[in-house]
Amino acid sequence: MASPQAKPSPRGPRNNRATAVHLRLRNQIVSGHFPQGSALAEPVLAEHFQTSRAPIREALIALEREGLVTFEKTGRTRVRTIGAKDFREIMEARAALESMAAGLANRNWAEGDTEFVTKNIEEQTKARSLAELSRLDIDLHHYVVTCSGNLRLLQLWEPLRWQWEAHLVEIYRRQKKDDFIPEKETIKAHRHLLEALANGTPSEASQSMMNHILFNLRWAK
Repeated sequence: MASPQAKPSPRGPRNNRATAVHLRLRNQIVSGHFPQGSALAEPVLAEHFQTSRAPIREALIALEREGLVTFEKTGRTRVRTIGAKDFREIMEARAALESMAAGLANRNWAEGDTEFVTKNIEEQTKARSLAELSRLDIDLHHYVVTCSGNLRLLQLWEPLRWQWEAHLVEIYRRQKKDDFIPEKETIKAHRHLLEALANGTPSEASQSMMNHILFNLRWAK
């Protein structure tokens, strides 16, 4: 299944070169190439991306708005470290937005949507790594929010997506340490969610999404 295309934030850079750097740097942050707390020096990034410092600066401003980097008083820029409080706030905000999205998506749900999500879940069962499972997990949630048909809701959700994605593989690792099997339980939860979206009421779809997201709060350490 093709992943939904990553797009620049509505508040992202307008310059084409800056947009390209923004998307590539965001991908490298959420994938862990630049771990949480890493310094992001403009001259180093300019050399890394083979560009001038102006697009780098624009990209960093966009990433700061998305909550992925932080500007320190010393003038340094770092990949934001997501602590327990941050994670709890991200999940609670996601639960509010995505439960509403699921209820709206239920009203619009069609056979093609069931086919798309079913294929996504099937690919989750074949995921060879936690990173691949993470990508498929996020793709599924992005799809449901998009199916809500509410553009403003999607725009509110997208910055949370990147903050959540940057932390999801780490959550999976914590779950494994607790003898919790994320591969199995995530798939089970997504099947339950699909059933509610395809065959339940808007209220049931909303509650299923809420329960699914808030369940992960136990790993906010």
